[in-house]
Amino acid sequence: MIHARDAKSLSLLMQRTSRSGFGHDLKRELGVRVSFCTFLILTYYPDREPVSQYSWIGDPKLLKTYHSQYLSGAYRLDPYYQMAMRPFRPGFFRLRDIAPDRFYTSEYYHRYYAQTRLCDEVGVLVRQSDGSVSAISSSRDERGGPFSRSEVNGWRAIAPVITELLRQHAEKVHVSRAATKQTGGPDTAKLILNFSKRLLPKGLTRREAEISALILEGHSNLSISGHLNIATDTVKVHRRNIYRKLQISSQAELFAKLHAALISR
Repeated sequence: MIHARDAKSLSLLMQRTSRSGFGHDLKRELGVRVSFCTFLILTYYPDREPVSQYSWIGDPKLLKTYHSQYLSGAYRLDPYYQMAMRPFRPGFFRLRDIAPDRFYTSEYYHRYYAQTRLCDEVGVLVRQSDGSVSAISSSRDERGGPFSRSEVNGWRAIAPVITELLRQHAEKVHVSRAATKQTGGPDTAKLILNFSKRLLPKGLTRREAEISALILEGHSNLSISGHLNIATDTVKVHRRNIYRKLQISSQAELFAKLHAALISR
């Protein structure tokens, strides 16, 4: 269990943030307080694939999936990535608190996340000076069970220290001093739009591509209407048009049809 008093010992890591072994040091420090089966440090960018700075995954198959699927395209539908691409306050976030309302019934969840056998995930996000976002992700599998309330409260208590450690480490070791442009990146809707133009005679419209992306991320019609500030009935019309153009009839078929657009390699 992590306690607020642990912030003192964790603060000693600040003098080691410039070391390449920082990820291992932080994992070891947290690992004596709370159990987890994955511990990752990565950097999200608005215009290119994430970069893995440190990865500890006990299951070799899961480690392979992380590199071959998640980093190569599946990350685009990850709620943490979606949060990183929007304005946010740095700190601690639990997956179940930030995921879209239909995330746990989405095709991304069933085809990727559920296959990992992870049952809970917590993370820390902080935006860096170049526009990138540094992230720590820690997960538990079905054997370990979800993080308890006391463990989550412990994470929240030390989140300010972890956030500062992560910020300093990235600034000293990984962040380029050249500013990263915040516009023009290959967002999911743009990828789907361009892919549809190759797939169909006329392709999807920009709005249809935006709605397709939100469906794949796990948003319901009601949630989509809130995100795009349009009526729910309008979302339903767009959704019918998307399905008609792609000649499909379900979210599963939508995922299968547009999966290639999400894989950037």
